[in-house]
Amino acid sequence: MKKVGILGGTFDPIHLGHIELARCALNQYELDTVLVMTGGMPPHKRGVITDAALRHEMVKLALSGEEEIVPYDYEVSKTEYSYTAKTLTELKKLHPEWEIYFIIGEDSLQDLTKWYEPQTVTDNCILLVYPRDNKYDLDNLIADRKKQFNADIRPINAKILEISSTEIRRRIKNGESVSGFVGNEVWEFIKEKGLYI
Repeated sequence: MKKVGILGGTFDPIHLGHIELARCALNQYELDTVLVMTGGMPPHKRGVITDAALRHEMVKLALSGEEEIVPYDYEVSKTEYSYTAKTLTELKKLHPEWEIYFIIGEDSLQDLTKWYEPQTVTDNCILLVYPRDNKYDLDNLIADRKKQFNADIRPINAKILEISSTEIRRRIKNGESVSGFVGNEVWEFIKEKGLYI
């Protein structure tokens, strides 16, 4: 079996914290690769989001120097909502040789019961969870969800992210620096396309 990590997200825009999380999961769980999967139409995101093709282009630019962490466009061209349960079910059929490690944040694990078909999600992958904030005791939360869904859920030993895409968009809109938040190639692309202003 090939150990494949999947870090899905809106990536509006992708930032250095996303890449660091992928690296932590890759190394801690000795994954063969981590696919950074740009969400097409995420059902939980309300309001205006940047076109999926532009978001995925930023993912490709951000990962251009990586070998084991690669862009994955499976959801980009989809016109219907991108539900994790459906995507994982489809990927298991397409790639039966994959053991899928789906990377999510602590906040997403907290909200797992509100997801579309959460049991299907946990049946089709090993969940790797990174800490998001200090609101929840991650170990207790993992224990609760493991019991609730009879799931394989494991923590990622990563620092709490101090970066968010929302904060990056706010900074750009206000003319503030995003140095240290996004890579140079992504920043140049954002400026070239006039995004987030």
